[in-house]
Amino acid sequence: MKRIAVPTDFSNNAYNALLYATKLLATESASIVLIHSFEDEFSRSTSRIDIGKSDDLYQKVEKRVQREFDILKKSIQADTSGMDISFETLMTGLPLDRFINKLVNDERIDFVVMGTKGATGLQEVFMGSQTVRLIKKIKQAPVLAIPQEAKVQPPKTIVFATDFKKPIAANGLHLLKELMRLHHPALKITHIYNQKQPESHIESQYKALKAALGDIESTMHWLENASKKETILDDFIKKTSADLLVLTHHKKSFLQRLFQEDVVENLGFHSKIPLLVLKDE
Repeated sequence: MKRIAVPTDFSNNAYNALLYATKLLATESASIVLIHSFEDEFSRSTSRIDIGKSDDLYQKVEKRVQREFDILKKSIQADTSGMDISFETLMTGLPLDRFINKLVNDERIDFVVMGTKGATGLQEVFMGSQTVRLIKKIKQAPVLAIPQEAKVQPPKTIVFATDFKKPIAANGLHLLKELMRLHHPALKITHIYNQKQPESHIESQYKALKAALGDIESTMHWLENASKKETILDDFIKKTSADLLVLTHHKKSFLQRLFQEDVVENLGFHSKIPLLVLKDE
C-alpha cells in the first residue's frame, strides 16, 4: 500500500493537488496523510499577545484546523468513492518542511504531493516557496508539485530530462516506474547535449539509465544546446504535449541550477504541467 503525504492550506489549489494524487492511485490501495502547518499563523499571533494566552490561542487554532480537516475529508471521500484510499490528518506548529522531513524519516512515506500557485504555476517552485524548501530539504522521498491549472488526470506523456552527470540509482526511479506500470504513458528521455561532456561518459550513463529502467519502454531525444536550457525544454514539452515533467535533484543538476538562477521569466511553460522531482542523493 502506498503512503503519500499531502500538505494542505485548505485552498482550492491544494485540493486540486490532492485530487491529482488520488487519480494517480485510482487502481491502487493507498493511505494519504493530509498535513497542515499553522506555524506561520501561530507565530504571527503569539508575537502580539502575552505568552500566557498562547495556550488558549493554540487550542483555538487546533479546533479551527480540525473543522477544516473534517470538511476536507468529507469532500475528498465523496470524490474518491469506490477507491481503496484511506485518509488521515496531521496538524503541526512546526515549519512544514521540518515536519514532513521528520515524517518521511520516521515513517514510510512513498512520496509527497503539493500544490503550487501563482500566475505561472510552477514559477512559485523557483521563488523560495514552501514547495522549493520541500524539494531541497526532503532527502528520502520524491516530491510531486501540481500547478493550479494542471488537469486532474493520469499522465499520457512523460518527459524525463536528465543531464547524465551522475548515475541514477534504480531505487531513485521507483516512483517513475510505478507510474509507467499503472498508466502506460509514453516516456521520452531528453538530454541537452553539452560538448564539454565526453561522448563515452554520456553513452555509459545512458546505458546505466536504461538498465535501471528495466523493461520500461522509452524513447531517447538528444536536444541541441543553447544558452537557455529551460527554453529548449519548453519547446520540447510543447512539441510533445507532455503532461508531466520529471527531473532529478542533486547538487550539480539542471534543477539545482534553476534554484540558483533568476529564470522565473522562462518558466511559463511549466504553468499547466506537474513536476516530479526524484531524489538521487
